[in-house]
Formats: sequence, structure tokens, C-alpha cells
Amino acid sequence: MESSEYNLLVSLALIPVVIGLQVWVRNRRKRRRNEAGQQEFDSLAATLVSALIEGAAVISSLLLVIWIMGGILRYLFPMIFNAK
Repeated sequence: MESSEYNLLVSLALIPVVIGLQVWVRNRRKRRRNEAGQQEFDSLAATLVSALIEGAAVISSLLLVIWIMGGILRYLFPMIFNAK
């Protein structure tokens, strides 16, 4: 069984991954903006692929944030989560 210290270390190591995913998506969206502030795409396929990839990145980073918070809370409050 994994210890709460191991979960804490993994959780802390994943924080830069979450930040990196969020920054990557924000930079991609910012580069596509024109002077009027609207996003421009080359084709419908590029729009769909971009929406799918960026959506998956945002959803995965949000899931990682939830997992990170669980690891931190499990370390701070082991009696609540029956951790050893």
C-alpha cells in the first residue's frame, strides 16, 4: 500500500505539469487571436482538432488538480482518509 508521504511527493511533482498544461493552452489561444480579438483557424478540421486537444488538456489538468488536492489532504489529515 502506498504511504501518504509518497502521495504527497507525487502530488507536489504534478503541480508544474498542471501549470504547464494551462499555460500551453492559454498561449495557443492567444496566438490565434487577430486584431479584433477573435480566434482564427485555417480550416474546420484545424478548429475541431484544436478544440479536442485543448479541451482534453484542460480537463486532464483539472482532474490532476483534484488528485493533487486529494494527495495533500490525505497527508495533512490522515485520520479522515484512514491513511497509514
